[in-house]
Amino acid sequence: MATQSNNQTYFVNELAIKLREMGIIHLSMDDEPMPDRRILHLEGREILNFSSCNYVGLEADERLKNAAIDAINRYGVTYYCVRAYMSLHPYEELEHLMQQIFGFPAVVMPTTMLGHLSCLPTLVSDKDAVILDHQVHTSVQMTTRILKANGTHVEMIRHNRMDYLENRINKLKNDYQKIWYLADGVYSMYGNLAPMGELYQLMEQHEQFHVYIDDSHGMSWTGKNGSGTVLEGMPFHPHLVLISSLGKAFGASGGVAVFHDQYSRELVRNCGSPLIFTGPLQPATLGAAVASARIHVSDEITGLQQRLKNKIRYFQQKAASLGLPIVSKDGTPIFFLGTGKFEVGSRLVLALKEEGMFSCLACYPSVPYNNTGIRFLLTGHHTEADMDRLLEAAARLLDRILLEEKFSMEQIYKAFDMPEASVLNNKN
Repeated sequence: MATQSNNQTYFVNELAIKLREMGIIHLSMDDEPMPDRRILHLEGREILNFSSCNYVGLEADERLKNAAIDAINRYGVTYYCVRAYMSLHPYEELEHLMQQIFGFPAVVMPTTMLGHLSCLPTLVSDKDAVILDHQVHTSVQMTTRILKANGTHVEMIRHNRMDYLENRINKLKNDYQKIWYLADGVYSMYGNLAPMGELYQLMEQHEQFHVYIDDSHGMSWTGKNGSGTVLEGMPFHPHLVLISSLGKAFGASGGVAVFHDQYSRELVRNCGSPLIFTGPLQPATLGAAVASARIHVSDEITGLQQRLKNKIRYFQQKAASLGLPIVSKDGTPIFFLGTGKFEVGSRLVLALKEEGMFSCLACYPSVPYNNTGIRFLLTGHHTEADMDRLLEAAARLLDRILLEEKFSMEQIYKAFDMPEASVLNNKN
């Protein structure tokens, strides 16, 4: 007999096959160079790309590319020795630069996923409790399965509900040594932020309360030295562990974990299984990461951040003027256009693709089935003309598709509990 888990796997697989056949996922770009990072080549056409997480635009910087080439010339294509024994020299400089960026001890990881696998089983014991935000990244949720198997109490609460969180802290504190809250700085689907100020206050008020937060989508485009949304929103608390990405806006690859004290850093460095048994970042990635980190500790990063933030404001204002149902308005480069109904979202993605614009359908299991939408990811490469073209087409096509699907804007607002829903209700 199939288990519930197996049934879900089969459903997701069938859905993925359907989306692939529709031409929405598992696409492969044509074998063409990408000198203009706004443009990708797909199925013999130039497509305006709104699917890249390289928010700041450093992935195309000549200094990063030249540093990657130089590292290959120095150390070869690959150097495969686990870091428990030996690391290439650029690792030392990279971790020193990471400490400059964040202001606290840091250790570089092969990926953020391996960062979670290094940190959480090492820092969290079977005498602790873990509370997951409902929307925390899948890589974090997967790692908590190990914690649960080790005997740690694990539960989940509604997204960003600090009142629920404090209630659970009070309920759990008599039975567990530490209470960990696992969250994202910027949530990757809707692009909204964790309430940093409230989390800081809870850490101040509750001695047992600790926060473990993944700021992969907040890195580089904001914060001092590009340190991200978390440290922009609160000081580094002794009960905070911060994970971030050296991919995405940073422009290279890998992950980084940051700790308030050197002891915690050494504990993870020495005992985190992936750091003992898993291969390192390879020369080209290390070279590019060091080059990017040097830019981050310079004044240049501020100009790159401002350029993108100006574009974010323009996108927000344009979308609002067109009446598009953008779910989050937290000022991040991730814009989630709510469609609610799966058929509306999938048809809109395909219609935009037909008009030469590529974006990402967000559907089950990434979001609840009736909270389907489209993610538009904005980078420093995009122009105002690009944004006008995308948003004007989205508004025109959405109106038509909603009519044909017998679905309404009001139903979208209600699906996402958006403030506009109450406005419409008051009018009726």
